Amino acid sequence: MNTNINEFLQRIRQLEMQIEQEFQQRREQLQVDFEERKVKFEKEVIAQQRRFKEGFLRYVLTADWRHVLSVPFIYPVLVPMLLLDVFITLYQWVCFPLYRIPRVKRSHYFVFDRTHLAYLNILEKINCAYCSYGNGLMAYGREVVGLTEQYWCPIKHARRVFQAHPYYHDFVDYGDAANYREQLEQMRQQLQLLSGGQGQGPLSQPGQPQSSSLSTFGVMKTFNTLADLAACVGQDVALSEWVEITQEQVNQFAQATGDHQWIHVNVERAKQGPFGAPIAHGFLSLSLLSQFFDKTIVVTEARMGVNYGLNKVRFMAPVPVGSRLRAHLHLKSATPLEGGGLQLQWNVSLEREGSDKPVCVAESLVRLYA
Repeated sequence: MNTNINEFLQRIRQLEMQIEQEFQQRREQLQVDFEERKVKFEKEVIAQQRRFKEGFLRYVLTADWRHVLSVPFIYPVLVPMLLLDVFITLYQWVCFPLYRIPRVKRSHYFVFDRTHLAYLNILEKINCAYCSYGNGLMAYGREVVGLTEQYWCPIKHARRVFQAHPYYHDFVDYGDAANYREQLEQMRQQLQLLSGGQGQGPLSQPGQPQSSSLSTFGVMKTFNTLADLAACVGQDVALSEWVEITQEQVNQFAQATGDHQWIHVNVERAKQGPFGAPIAHGFLSLSLLSQFFDKTIVVTEARMGVNYGLNKVRFMAPVPVGSRLRAHLHLKSATPLEGGGLQLQWNVSLEREGSDKPVCVAESLVRLYA
């Protein structure tokens, strides 16, 4: 790709990152908290919102006649949307494995969080859900079609394409016959490296490079600059290797921290206990974050990194000795620091092999300095 175009795209990604940071600060000002898929407002904020709620009956009786007239033309569109949803899902479930493209996770494109707004009545919430479904479906279909286009015809158009999907900018230039066949194969190989299928995040975000998407576990993800890493905000960036928890580690951790509770260090008694085996300390599992980061992500430009703290930590399930753990690393935000640094908020989920439930989830703050 042309060097100037690459530079322009990089600037766009940086601007998108700054815009997301502004949105994040605005959400914090509104005292709204996000926990997985749930949205929680402070009680005072809910009470304040309810003051602006318009009753259902009043809302219907005072509706603009133009809105009432348009109703028969709005809701019937739900039928073709549902059919489109079914066919898009069926298409990618059948064809993507044949193309060796990881499937797009449908649920990542449908967001129904406006029901938590106390200033909306039931009809307004239904309307919002309808719009959310329609826009989510378009985004979901756009992602599936964009991946398909990269597989079959990754050629840029001669004319400008408005709101092009995020893969389009890496396509082969229009009329570049000499390089098309070679780059077509490279494009298909890139698709095979993408991940985001079972339980992972979206394959792409607008304006973000494909290389930032999650690939097979245990692969070291290398970023040249802090800006390259910051461009991955909102993505699942990496999946670590498995790490086995041994009794020796548990004993050493108990010695270092002074926590010698029998459920950790007394093997025979622990076998008769509630977990059927000795279990690792929760903070032992948490302490593995540094190892997971070091073995999974490297930023060439960074000369130093420090742990800045944790926003939230929950130990969701016990970790029996002998278990193997790995970490899903999702980059939630990236905030520029004075002096050229970057504060990263990582949403980390520690997974135990053979278990569907994470053993630990944490919001980890890390500062990197160039």
